[in-house]
Amino acid sequence: MPKKATRSAEKPIRYRKIREDASIKSAETTIAKDYGLPEGCIRLILPSGRKARSDKTIASLRKDWGD
Repeated sequence: MPKKATRSAEKPIRYRKIREDASIKSAETTIAKDYGLPEGCIRLILPSGRKARSDKTIASLRKDWGD
């Protein structure tokens, strides 16, 4: 009996969460790459509307937004 082809259990890249300890810069780069956008077009911002520092972590950004 032939073996069935198995599917990868992994979700597509765009559905994976960015780690909490990742930097803002790496998150912006990852988002742009996953969606095929030019580098620098993604900007993560603070609730005040200012751009988040590139060395800030995703966890601290989420805390700023109240999540």
